[in-house]
Amino acid sequence: MTARLCHLLAALLLSCAAAQAQEMPTPRQGLEVNLGAGPLLYPAYPGARVSRVFPFPVVSGGYGSRVEFDLLDGLRVTALEAAGLSFGPAARLRFGRRTADDRRELHGLRSFSDTIEAGGFIAFERGPFYADATLTQDVAQAHRGLALEARALLSFPLGPLGVEAGPELRVVNRSFAQSFFGIGPINAAASGRPAYSAPGGLERAGGILSAEYRLADRWALRGFAEWARLGDAAARSPLVRDGGSRQQVYAGLFLVWRAW
Repeated sequence: MTARLCHLLAALLLSCAAAQAQEMPTPRQGLEVNLGAGPLLYPAYPGARVSRVFPFPVVSGGYGSRVEFDLLDGLRVTALEAAGLSFGPAARLRFGRRTADDRRELHGLRSFSDTIEAGGFIAFERGPFYADATLTQDVAQAHRGLALEARALLSFPLGPLGVEAGPELRVVNRSFAQSFFGIGPINAAASGRPAYSAPGGLERAGGILSAEYRLADRWALRGFAEWARLGDAAARSPLVRDGGSRQQVYAGLFLVWRAW
């Protein structure tokens, strides 16, 4: 009886290990490029109450285990990794702000273009747990700020559906905060809003949920939902107090094709 029970337990453990191995993603070999598109929901401007929806392209992938790129998440190159830790240079696209985004609320306020930020990241991964922090500085002098973004994610498979969820936050310096939430004297006169000098610090904190559903060999549905609450310094801005909102929601659903 004992021997039979041991055999059954061994068989169960082997079957669980096999199932887990099947669920584990295959490590990337060489170049991978994913292309797609779908609707993206986002606030009309940082701190806005009104949201916009527009078609957004997907360009993501990487090269081996060292290079990762995503139009929304940015570019990362792992320079060194050991014992679950990795770090290296990073770059990302940061969307700017234009009066046309909301002519009523942004009338008379400063506009600035989309920009490239560059810096570095450090990450830790152990099993289904992943955490990272990325520090980037505006190199194109659009908002002229610096931002530290951190997140901790837990991933788990649900059959063909892969899910990731966890908290995230963003800390910014004064230049970043002033560009997105501050109002200088000249802009105050032009917009009719009171002047506001936005300090640096915790700009937002919230959480993110993302998922990917494999439709076929090269096709998948990707989606994400992100909620964040603006920190006190950003929330005190007239842009947020009068006609805006501390609650910021982003979401997207994309059909993706693995081109390579």
